[in-house]
Amino acid sequence: MSRRGWLMLGGLLVLGGAGTAACSSEGGGAGRERREVNTDVEPLRRRFRAIGPLSDPHWLGYDPNDSGREWIPDQDPRVRVVGVARLPAGAVSSLVGGTAYSFEPSDPSNPPEELAEFLPENAGWVASVRYDKHITGSRYPGRFHLSPTTDHVYFDTVNPEVVEASPST
Repeated sequence: MSRRGWLMLGGLLVLGGAGTAACSSEGGGAGRERREVNTDVEPLRRRFRAIGPLSDPHWLGYDPNDSGREWIPDQDPRVRVVGVARLPAGAVSSLVGGTAYSFEPSDPSNPPEELAEFLPENAGWVASVRYDKHITGSRYPGRFHLSPTTDHVYFDTVNPEVVEASPST
């Protein structure tokens, strides 16, 4: 075999091995591996500044379209940032009690199983489309549920950007 033939064969073997390694390291079809829950508050404070001072966060950041089987990354990656954090005592009640956002009862839909143990029981979640737009600046999709009884916020966003706090509307 010519030198060129050996080089091509070697290149194919390397590419084939890389694809196999990527699949097996990501759980390749044998079921999704459990994602690690983050507790770093700073990335959330930068993106959700308008919510107020957050503490005790538990959140995930991942590509919701990643099945773990592809070895070629998406050209248009999406990052879902979903989780729960606390606000100062009474902050949620004072916000929800106002008339600016028209909060209504609304439970978070399909929270990831990794976050289940961090969601407060009997939270009495409420949400508002106007409040969602206030937090996101209408720049990215996001839903924010607040609990007046526990002062928790549950957030579910895609590609959240750093958005400066805007005045209440």
